[in-house]
Amino acid sequence: MSTWNYRVIKKLNEQGEYEFGIYEVYYDDNGKVISHTMDSLTPVCSSAEGLENEIEIMKKAFKEDVLTYE
Repeated sequence: MSTWNYRVIKKLNEQGEYEFGIYEVYYDDNGKVISHTMDSLTPVCSSAEGLENEIEIMKKAFKEDVLTYE
């Protein structure tokens, strides 16, 4: 059963500079990264409380190593 979480990923932009964003990252059963969303995420929720909860979950991404997209 695969799992996912939010992670910070740095990617090179068209100008050759790194940009950082929060992405959904998916893992195989062994914990290896197998995919991620193509674009960084902007949380949108149906309530302010829901948005606050989602942001708290996203903040956990900063406690993990930054992934680099090559």
